[in-house]
Amino acid sequence: MSGKEEKKNLLLNLKLLARELNRDRFMLLEYLGPIVDGCRAALSVKVDKAKELHKLTEDEIDAYMETTEQSFLNLTICFKQKDSDDAYSLVFINGEAYAYEECEEPDVVLESSEAFMMSMLDADAHVSPVDELGNSYKVIGNDSANVIEGLGVLCFTPLLRVARSGVDPSSLLSEDADSIILASASDLVLKIVQKWIDVQVSQNKENLKPPQSP
Repeated sequence: MSGKEEKKNLLLNLKLLARELNRDRFMLLEYLGPIVDGCRAALSVKVDKAKELHKLTEDEIDAYMETTEQSFLNLTICFKQKDSDDAYSLVFINGEAYAYEECEEPDVVLESSEAFMMSMLDADAHVSPVDELGNSYKVIGNDSANVIEGLGVLCFTPLLRVARSGVDPSSLLSEDADSIILASASDLVLKIVQKWIDVQVSQNKENLKPPQSP
């Protein structure tokens, strides 16, 4: 397969992701959204909460949500291939997701190999965005709130996999099903945000190390 064909496939996968995001707005807004909102607000309100996101109570998340705007309304995520200059974007405009063949003033940049990006966007690939953060891909952004939104988008595909395994969030028939989806969303978001924080702390410590003597 030529490089040009591979690039078109990555853009196609982003277009498919945008379609899924728009079709499953219920899962995005009702499950991922509140947890992402809470994490964004917690980081902006209390820095010490960044070290204990997994201990956030439901009341704390609800309180923090009131201090920040709703997630996934207006955001540009750039998917940049680290082995080339090729980049594509996933853009939220007034809550609708679109994929474009360029990156203009992105809020968040996800940098990785083309092959890994393809697998991360595939709900059947069983790739963990949590485990691979800082290893197979990195996230770059000047605003931590935007970065957390970007990380939240990466949780959509694994959550979609949970739904396909037998729990459909678009047609919930019981409180048990609702609890399963909500618990999965909470677990994914809190873990990936915590991993991102750990990566930042590790990088900062590495940058503070004195240069080695020749």
